[in-house]
Amino acid sequence: MMFVFFLGWYQQLRANLMLANLRKNRSGDVITEKHLMPQGGFFDFVSSPHMFFEVLMYTALTVILIGNTSWIWVFLWVIGNQIETAWLTHKWYLETFKNYPKNRRAIIPQIL
Repeated sequence: MMFVFFLGWYQQLRANLMLANLRKNRSGDVITEKHLMPQGGFFDFVSSPHMFFEVLMYTALTVILIGNTSWIWVFLWVIGNQIETAWLTHKWYLETFKNYPKNRRAIIPQIL
């Protein structure tokens, strides 16, 4: 499960870096203030891969912390929060970008 956690952590970092660099050129200078559509990596499958990998990380932690009765509330909060935020983000992308890929899901590839 530690492998799953660190895989999720690494992929979440990559997705966040891709988002952070959308408005920058190769030198790191901000070249636009416009919202741009992320592409590549797991953005080809879901609108919010960083949120998907957050859910994956918390799922791994839940398995690691099995038996901790308080942790389940943290897990449920994170799952609900990430799914709702990803869904709202997906709706915004669909409304904002007319050429947004129709096969891209909100948070879970091929499902939601």
